Amino acid sequence: MKTGERPRAFVRPYRFVAVGSIFAILLGVLTVRLWDLQLVQGQHYRSLAEDNRLLRLPVAADRGIVVDRNGTVLVRNIPGFAVSIVPIDLPKGRETDVAVRIASLIGRDAVDVLKAIADQRVRNPYEPTKISTKPIPREVALLLTERADAYPGVRIDAESIRQYVDGPLYSPLVGYTGPVTEDELAKLREQGYLPTDQIGRTGLEWEYEQYLRGTYGWREIERDASQREIKTLAQTPPKAGGNVVLTIDDRLQKILATELEAGVAKDAFTQGVAVAMNPQNGEILAMVSTPAYDNNVFVKGITQKELDALNKDDRHPLVNKAVGEIYPPGSTFKMVTGLSALTAGTATRNTIVNVTSNVISVSGFNFYDWRAHGTLDFVHGFAHSSDIYFYSLAGGSAMSSVQGVGPEAISKYGHMLGFGQPTGIDLPGEAAGIMPDPAWKEQAIGEAWTIGNTYHEAIGQGYVAVTPLQLVNAYASVANGGTVFVPHLLKEVQDAQGHVTFTKTPEVARKLEMKPEDLRLIREAARTVVTIGHAYMPGLKLPIAGKTGTAEFGSSNGKDSAGRNLLGFHNWFVSFMPKQDNSDPTAEIAMVIFTFNSSKSVCDSCINPAVTMTQKVYEAYLGVDGTKKAQTTP
Repeated sequence: MKTGERPRAFVRPYRFVAVGSIFAILLGVLTVRLWDLQLVQGQHYRSLAEDNRLLRLPVAADRGIVVDRNGTVLVRNIPGFAVSIVPIDLPKGRETDVAVRIASLIGRDAVDVLKAIADQRVRNPYEPTKISTKPIPREVALLLTERADAYPGVRIDAESIRQYVDGPLYSPLVGYTGPVTEDELAKLREQGYLPTDQIGRTGLEWEYEQYLRGTYGWREIERDASQREIKTLAQTPPKAGGNVVLTIDDRLQKILATELEAGVAKDAFTQGVAVAMNPQNGEILAMVSTPAYDNNVFVKGITQKELDALNKDDRHPLVNKAVGEIYPPGSTFKMVTGLSALTAGTATRNTIVNVTSNVISVSGFNFYDWRAHGTLDFVHGFAHSSDIYFYSLAGGSAMSSVQGVGPEAISKYGHMLGFGQPTGIDLPGEAAGIMPDPAWKEQAIGEAWTIGNTYHEAIGQGYVAVTPLQLVNAYASVANGGTVFVPHLLKEVQDAQGHVTFTKTPEVARKLEMKPEDLRLIREAARTVVTIGHAYMPGLKLPIAGKTGTAEFGSSNGKDSAGRNLLGFHNWFVSFMPKQDNSDPTAEIAMVIFTFNSSKSVCDSCINPAVTMTQKVYEAYLGVDGTKKAQTTP
């Protein structure tokens, strides 16, 4: 060592040991981590990588169409576009920006879009959630497709859009579809439903969801690092829903609707209902409720203002009045009173009532008839619709020696004919109606039954309330000889190739415990209603039988939501037509026409607009002499 140089510091061995130990620890940690990633969690991360590269997407199935009995299309599908988002493909940092811009394009609130995305992230981020609530324009679909980089996770799907061919004509029957809700999805997911599904909301769309809904297919695709689709690796095709064939005859439906709409247009009445059915099997041939609503607006996306207007309309356009609302049947109910007296043995064909005045007094109250008819037997008491004749059959009167059958018997046989209970038709929202008796009044109102209640019940007033369907079904059971059928709209279900997969068979609700000769007597009396001109049908050649009914229910003044005059009466005509002009139980069509808020003086030759419309409908449908048969499938 030279003079003046400082000696080198000695590097101690423990420093080498420390550095080596650090390297060893780091290497150990890295080795453990690699072991954990590749061996312990290798399968998990391989799956994540694979999921990022591969995606299994649902392929929607077309919903089945709806046709009438002759194949006329009533509901079909048309092509459209929908927007959905796959949350895993949408970075969290861009979620709000994308949601806001998407919302402005499809007409939704950004908060709702964000919630839909967040909810789907929780459920399954790899599964798309539908964002659009109504069909989007083609130009919007093209924009989103071309600017995919600006809208990560956003998908444009071709979809089938429900189209209701004659909107308001069939909306009370068919109903409409709508998006599945969160609560519904929780219950339906096990059945294969997805958040993007549309399900039946009302009417036959709801009733026959099981047939109309198809089965999803699946498509497995491969994507690149930019999440762009490269190719389809595997595909399972969807299975279209079944096509529902109805018992409805579109031609008859349109004839009835034309008559009812014409009556409303000329202020003859404010609302109308018509139901036609085959008494031999319970098939509904037509069912019109007017005014109705256009179910297409629910598919296109109804606004709150439009929905509020429908809900506030006092004519209740959202309700199928044929099954969902109840009305006093008026004199059409005299069939029930008459059959009750005949079946109980308190009256016969030859039961005479001397209607020498148009008023009788009982317990200090006056009960009126529309005229003093003179001496009447059963057929002519029914045919002339004498109130006093049926007061006498129900509760007795000073004008006859008849022992009144009483309210309990009327209620018993009324229930047998189908009143006071749903018919069981394949439609939601059917009302039960009211078939009162003393026990009912005590329970419902807390009052004792009076003779006045019996008289009012006898002529279809007071507490009695029925649906138009109940009324025509009761008359149909008399027209066919005593079988009460469960009315139905479904004829059959077909697959996409037209093969029948399900056929609806007639269902008997009950047999009437009534004598065939008594049912024949009612059919004879109903035919006499027309032949004597009480239900005036000029130049008629068809053997129509039926019964009129008029029920006063309110004051004859004011206007409804549409500005139509409130005229104070309900008018009915319920009818059936045998094959020949006799009282045999051969009728293959029965029909009821009901007009709401109609006047007693709306035409020159009759006091009941339903009578005139009935003649026009039968003649238009069957020909003026019955030689032109209805074009219906057997």
